[in-house]
Amino acid sequence: MTGAASGWNRFGGASRPAAAAVLALLALVMLWGATGGVGRDHLRTAVPTSARFDGLVGDHALYARIVQRVGAGESYYAAAAAEHRAGNYPLRPFVTVRLPTLAHILATLGEWNMMLALLLIGGAAILFWYRRLRTEAGLPRYAAVGALFVAANLTQLAAREWLYIHEVTAGVLLALALAFYRPARPWVTMALVAAALAIRETVLPVAMLFGLFALIDRDWRAAAGWMAVGLAFAGGLAAHIAALAAVTSPADAASQGWHGQGGWIAYLSFVQASSLLRFFAGWTGALLVPLALLGWAAWRSRLGLAVLVVQLLYAALLMLFARPANFYWAMLVTPTLFIGLAFAPAALAALARSLWRPARTVAPAA
Repeated sequence: MTGAASGWNRFGGASRPAAAAVLALLALVMLWGATGGVGRDHLRTAVPTSARFDGLVGDHALYARIVQRVGAGESYYAAAAAEHRAGNYPLRPFVTVRLPTLAHILATLGEWNMMLALLLIGGAAILFWYRRLRTEAGLPRYAAVGALFVAANLTQLAAREWLYIHEVTAGVLLALALAFYRPARPWVTMALVAAALAIRETVLPVAMLFGLFALIDRDWRAAAGWMAVGLAFAGGLAAHIAALAAVTSPADAASQGWHGQGGWIAYLSFVQASSLLRFFAGWTGALLVPLALLGWAAWRSRLGLAVLVVQLLYAALLMLFARPANFYWAMLVTPTLFIGLAFAPAALAALARSLWRPARTVAPAA
């Protein structure tokens, strides 16, 4: 980048070598995805032997059965252990059993009230992203179209089977938390991230990132707040481990591990299956996901940086660790990923201008 860069677009004023490098990388990952076979071959969903319950299959059925037993008054951990054993699901290590928060909420509210609650949270996420993109200093007015991409990728909130998948609830809470994030006023974001963390422990990297930002800013109150969230989570996780240990034994099945190592193509496949792109051919995701990441990279702001880091971090986790059956992990980040498409055209235009800008010539000395 050169000193000519200004405004919200980080790629405005990029040097010619930098622009060429970014465009070459973009073309490479697009080509890789388009020719790599993005799609259902990289996913593993229900099979004939999968658990079934009340019209639900696989993990959906497992978690629904647990909720039913909890609603009937049974201890969460006894119910979870029994259902995991009945469905040949692993019980070791502790991360194979979800935290009890969502099961208790669903058992208390019921399916329809839970769906209504999630739709309200999703609607709030759409509204607050619209307001944020419309009012953020320096952003062009068309940036508000990004809220439509949030709406398009929250459609699973209206589907009964996804009520039981923890990443869906945690993902919509994260989308709302990111819309509220401002370094000077982190408290709403902190509360929402803490709520998401209580549902799915894989939200921890987001809390750690915001805590790191608070330390960089030397905002000791915010840093203390994020530390409190981390300590509360650690205490809850310790209680979860102890409660699970009381109902399991070394004879229970252990997980095969999380070493999917599916790489870029698997990541694209997971995003496609977890977003509106599931209705389109695989090559659409191969083109649009890199453009969305480019758009986030273009937005010069703390929020733009935060979302970009979150997206890249979870992309790496999905590429390295997620197995084909874990594709829905991507639902933690798909609600906000495609907001980047609103910034992508301006990013491409700025890079093209930098690439085609006439090279400066130096006049020879007299």
